[in-house]
Amino acid sequence: MCVIARQAYHGTLRSKRPEIATMPEVHEACGLDVDAMYSVIEVLREARLIKLEGEYPYEEIRLTGDALVMESLLKQCEAGGIALEDLLK
Repeated sequence: MCVIARQAYHGTLRSKRPEIATMPEVHEACGLDVDAMYSVIEVLREARLIKLEGEYPYEEIRLTGDALVMESLLKQCEAGGIALEDLLK
């Protein structure tokens, strides 16, 4: 979730809409193989924290519901020099 939030708000692709992370960004940043990444994506989708849009290989991950607070948390953590992952343990 932290990788997706970071990519949604600070990812390398600046042409995308806010609250969107792309699969290539997330895959590169997370360090998981494709099957493991899709397993995690499915858990987050079922929890209604994200929504997948578009078709493979151009799928986009949109933060939804409670996950939308991630932008605020991410900004506060960055301002305080705290890793988002440490906050969510």
